[in-house]
Amino acid sequence: MSKSDIHDIWFDYAAAFVQQKNASDWNTLATHEQEIAALWLLEADVYNGGFVQFFLQWGEEAYIHVVRALQAIGALHALEIVQSGYACIEHLSEDNRLTQLWDIPKFLTEEEAERLDKLDKSFWEDYDHIAEIAYRYYVEELGITVSS
Repeated sequence: MSKSDIHDIWFDYAAAFVQQKNASDWNTLATHEQEIAALWLLEADVYNGGFVQFFLQWGEEAYIHVVRALQAIGALHALEIVQSGYACIEHLSEDNRLTQLWDIPKFLTEEEAERLDKLDKSFWEDYDHIAEIAYRYYVEELGITVSS
């Protein structure tokens, strides 16, 4: 199977769990299903607008699910990037100036914004080959299937 084939298969497989989440919420998914959906959302948003977009779009709950997923599949490089990205914004969680998550970018320092940009570029290198190892783990090892 070619690299593009596995990416296409993973994309379609994981997107089904995102659809299930979007039809209700995170709590209706089993733990592994939450992880799969969070991985898909992470990849889609980081490749589109970066870690900050992922976090602002989906919140801390998605972050927690994706950290668990990256640990489970052994994507240690991506895990470090995601945790470092969160470390850049975490201090704002108690900031009274925030009225919504989308306010976070307004209060990032120049250094934090630059760090996040570097982290995004590092994520784009896909050192861990997330789609491949996630597919192997969730589908081939665990046998998780999409319920209808």
